[in-house]
Amino acid sequence: MTIAQDKKLLSSLNSQSSIVPNNKKIIAFLSQKGGVGKTTTAVHAREWFSQFGSVGFVDADAQQSSSRWLATINQDIPVEITNEPTTIYKELPLLREKYDFVIVDAPGSLEEVSRAILSRCDLVAIPCQPSHLDLDSNIKTIEMVEIAQDIRGGKPQAVLFLNLAKEGTILLREAKETIDAGLTGLEIVRLQSIIHRRQCITDAPGQQTTIFSLVEEIRLKRKDKRRKKTSLSAEEIAEQEYTNLFTEIAEIINA
Repeated sequence: MTIAQDKKLLSSLNSQSSIVPNNKKIIAFLSQKGGVGKTTTAVHAREWFSQFGSVGFVDADAQQSSSRWLATINQDIPVEITNEPTTIYKELPLLREKYDFVIVDAPGSLEEVSRAILSRCDLVAIPCQPSHLDLDSNIKTIEMVEIAQDIRGGKPQAVLFLNLAKEGTILLREAKETIDAGLTGLEIVRLQSIIHRRQCITDAPGQQTTIFSLVEEIRLKRKDKRRKKTSLSAEEIAEQEYTNLFTEIAEIINA
């Protein structure tokens, strides 16, 4: 990638300026299909929102991947681990009072748990890979969200975003068109931000870190060596994509 191309990419990624979320909210990342990057996005959301206030985290997935990952980063990160629907129903409002933000990593199955989360969260974010199978699998998730919105008078706010996408593919373009057509008339918004598939994101849990922390290390090394930045690293591009994603979510919860 040339320096000119790099500047163009950075300008595109920075098209949204980071804003300060100003409302206490419970934000759930939910999908009835596994392997769509739900846990990875939830862990990065916890770190991004922590710059604006206290953040509680609920690991409601039976695999407990997010809580194990967070424990390797810092044992002091507050995490609640439960996949009991009744506990979730009772505890989420209490956590909202205790923290500025609450991030929930919902299960990839366990419908009763997902329904309990939808009955209490303020915003649900649905990650979706741009494949026909993934698009079809989200129909059930969308139906659950619609039922919750009908019961709760429009709540929770709901967004869907493309995750683990391959850049510049026909499949990605078709996925956008299919999702937009499928969401017509629904109270679910497709976010413009896209998280692309990158090895540095896949490697982050094994390295006991996040993309945000990796970028801090990269910038410190550059500063120590007094080296000029000639191009963006994969980590820096991923960081800006996550920043754009969470900024879009913050704009919605602020509205």
